[in-house]
Amino acid sequence: MKNLFIFVFLMFTLVLCGQCNGEVCKKLLADLGDGQMHFIYCATTKSVPVNLCVGCDLEYHNIVGLYNNLMKNENCSKRYLDSDRINIVPTTQGILTNLWQKANCDDCARANNSGNYDTYSTIFDSCLTKNKDNVCMACKLEYLNLNTFYKNMEKASKGQVCFDLQDNMNRTRLNWSKTLKCCQRESKLENFLIAVAVVVLLPIFTFYVTAIVVTKRREANHGLLNEQEPELDAPSTATIISAAVLSTRSVDTAEVLATTEKIANVLNQARVDLSDDSSNDERPNSRKKKATRPALKFDSSSDDDEQLRSKVLPTGTTGQESDYSSDDEPLVKPKRA
Repeated sequence: MKNLFIFVFLMFTLVLCGQCNGEVCKKLLADLGDGQMHFIYCATTKSVPVNLCVGCDLEYHNIVGLYNNLMKNENCSKRYLDSDRINIVPTTQGILTNLWQKANCDDCARANNSGNYDTYSTIFDSCLTKNKDNVCMACKLEYLNLNTFYKNMEKASKGQVCFDLQDNMNRTRLNWSKTLKCCQRESKLENFLIAVAVVVLLPIFTFYVTAIVVTKRREANHGLLNEQEPELDAPSTATIISAAVLSTRSVDTAEVLATTEKIANVLNQARVDLSDDSSNDERPNSRKKKATRPALKFDSSSDDDEQLRSKVLPTGTTGQESDYSSDDEPLVKPKRA
């Protein structure tokens, strides 16, 4: 009986504990839902101009703490973490966390970037309020200080600047350049049209000028104007000689002397040969003269002399007479008519 009482007591305690844990999980989940609702409301109402990181910082850190409390409870984490395929609770929390990280909201608190930027921005805004007539000249220094600080901050964070500051700086630059027209960067339509015309017409003009110049040069070189015959573009004799002299390789003195000696030997040999040939030609002529001299002593009108001549002269020279009266002239056959 006593054991049964203990068993019943334990079962009742477990039931109460289960109900307590269920109630605790429900309460933690309800608190997380309320926190997410407030954060979404804050982010939505402060979207234009963007003031998410600074304006909703409290709401975001609140839902982070509530979600961590829910996940720390073992029963609650098992109940809501892997309860179904969608996992609504962690998915919803992940969407809100991704929105915060995408806006680089952690950079606002780093090195007090948000506070320093607000200081420069407040000074610039007060200058714009005080100087409405000559705002460009009066507030130029304040604008440059604000812009320089933002550039340094952007360089230090490698472009990951808090989105609140990015949106505020973009709107400030747009107001300064377009609304107030203090940034003289707007190009006039006339300058734009002139630039376009130059870019379009310059290649065409260059093409035609080049074609004309090339044509003129060809006509000048080849004489093609007025259908003239093309002139020979041959180099002059002086140019050819100069090129030949320049292209001739240099020769050593010893080689030149050897070549000169060879040429002299050849000329001497040719001279000796010519002298030998001339001496050989003179000997037959002298013999012919000696042979013809006895024939000239006979008289052509005498019959006795004719018989004697036939005996003295050889057989082949019987019917031939000399046409020359001088013994010194060479014997040459008479020319036929």
